[in-house]
Order: sequence, then C-alpha cells, then structure tokens
Amino acid sequence: MYRRSKWGSVLLAGAISLGIAGCGVTSSTTTTNAKITAATTHPFSIAFVPKLVGIPYFTAMDQGGEQAAKRFGVKWIYEGPTTASVSGQAEYVQSLIQQHVNAIGVSANSPTALDPLIKDAWEHHIVFYASDSNVSSPYSQLWVEQARSQALGYKVVDIAAQEMHYQGQLAIISAGPTATNLNEWIYYMKQRLKKYPKIHLLPIQYAGESISGAEQIASRMIAAYPHLKGFIGVATTIPPGEAQAVENAGKQGKIIVTGISDPNTIRPYIENGVIKQVVLWNPVHLGYLTVWGVLQVLEHHKFHQWNNVPGLGKVEYFPKRKMLLLGPPLVIDKSNVNLNF
Repeated sequence: MYRRSKWGSVLLAGAISLGIAGCGVTSSTTTTNAKITAATTHPFSIAFVPKLVGIPYFTAMDQGGEQAAKRFGVKWIYEGPTTASVSGQAEYVQSLIQQHVNAIGVSANSPTALDPLIKDAWEHHIVFYASDSNVSSPYSQLWVEQARSQALGYKVVDIAAQEMHYQGQLAIISAGPTATNLNEWIYYMKQRLKKYPKIHLLPIQYAGESISGAEQIASRMIAAYPHLKGFIGVATTIPPGEAQAVENAGKQGKIIVTGISDPNTIRPYIENGVIKQVVLWNPVHLGYLTVWGVLQVLEHHKFHQWNNVPGLGKVEYFPKRKMLLLGPPLVIDKSNVNLNF
C-alpha cells in the first residue's frame, strides 16, 4: 500500500495555468488518501521522496509529478519524512525498494548517505534517480536539475551586491549542511563574491528547513553584527525568516534580503518592500520533467542533446552527468510575484 498525507495548500495552485496549462499540461485532482496516479498506459510506478513533505516547494513538485503521470499514464507515488532527515528519507527509500516499485528518486538530504540503498535498488532492477538535489552514487541513472548551480549562485550574489551597494557584511543562512544542491549553490556564491572585495562574508549558519529557525538565527546575527548589510537565504524557507527578522528589528531599507525562494512564501515581504528580488525556477515544471525523464529511462529511450518534452518544449541533456536541465534561473520581484507560476 502506498501512503500520502494531506499537506495543506498547494504552491502555485489555480493560476499555475500560466506556467503549465498554457503549454498543454493539464491538472489533476487526488481523491484518495494515497498519493497515487493510476496507470492507464504503462505498468510503471515512479516514486519520489523529497527532503521533507509539507512545504509549498515540494508540494508544487508533487503537483507537477501528478500532472505528468496523468498525461503519460504512469503511477506516481509521493511520500517522505516531515522533517529534512537523512535517516527518515532512507526509511522511505528502503520501504519503496521492498514494495518493488519501478523507479525511486529523491531530493537528497545528503549526497552519499543513501549509497547502499541506491546500490540495493539497482540490484533489484529498480531505476534510481535524483531531482532537485543530487546523489553521488554511480548507480543513480538520472539527475534532473532545476537550473545550473553556477548561474543560480552567481545571480543571487549579483542581486545582493547591487542592493548592498557593493560593500558591507553579508550573512548566508542555509537549510541543511549536507544538502547537495544547497552546498553547490553556496560554493558558487563564494566564488562570485570574489568579484566584490568590499563585501565581507560572515560565517555561514544553518536553520534547517524552518522559517522560524531562520528568523531566530537572523535576529541573533542582526544583534551580533551591527554593521550587517545583507542576508542571502539558501532554501525556499530561509528568506522569509530572514525578512521577518529584519522587519522585527526595524531594519527595512538598511539590511537587504535575497536568496532562493518561492512566490507564495515571500510574497508578503515582496509587497511590503523588505525583499526586492529572489531567484527560483518553476517547481511544478521540475516535477513534470522528472516524471517524463524517468519514463524515458524505464522505456530504454535514449536522450538527445535537445529533447522535445510534451507540455514543456525543448530540454537539454548532458550525458556525462546523466542530467536533464529544466532551464535558466528566474528572478522573482514585485512585477511577477503574483503570477503564481
């Protein structure tokens, strides 16, 4: 039996037609307590275990996965821990292996922690893949990347530098210290900061996937560093916590906030001016592309350099990394934050 809990409001619901339905992807509704989209054409079952369930970003990926599963006739299974836990994620992966699903994927909380389970999946002829945050195992057969890490890291730092007038103390708060994608983005952020010698990076802090945790850390940093000029949040839950801390301290206009976040989570802070810009991509599209890509692997279809994905258009594939790339990063500001893409 497959399990699914109800997680509240879905990111990008309703007006998501601007990003998905407009290009031919239809929405679907789940009416049972199990997050399964019934197969109509293929016998394949594709499972995805996010870092955690219950936050808008991964709920949006799940929505995209459902839409693709309905369109392509596969079974979509979405389940995972309620906190960003390596051990919790491993338990779900192990359970799915025992259920003999056809494909299992993760947004990895750690690049290496699942290595034994990934090999176990391979030995059971189960396709293993990663989406959003990669694993390092050679037995993983596909990586679906949301945007190039260098482009993301550079863009966020360029936004922060411009808003800080190219000088001052900068704080980076991330979610988990072992998350593959977050650490790669931070690597490129540090690399890009070399372009701005008058910006001083403070020690990186970690708040977990928690808005309140980010708010608490940011508040402590505001108190500890009176010359602090900017925050970068590395995970969708971090910039809103930083923004709330800035607002609580009465530092709007004196301390800037940017980072990687989603429209619904940061909308109030965009509207009141605490945040001017953040960077993201369309997570519904990411879930949709993930299902399409995994289905190609299951059906033994070869990827081309450029692939025509029904409902999305042209998507590039990088064979050395076994990677499908969703596209370039997207800047979210007051002009588009209400589009709910």
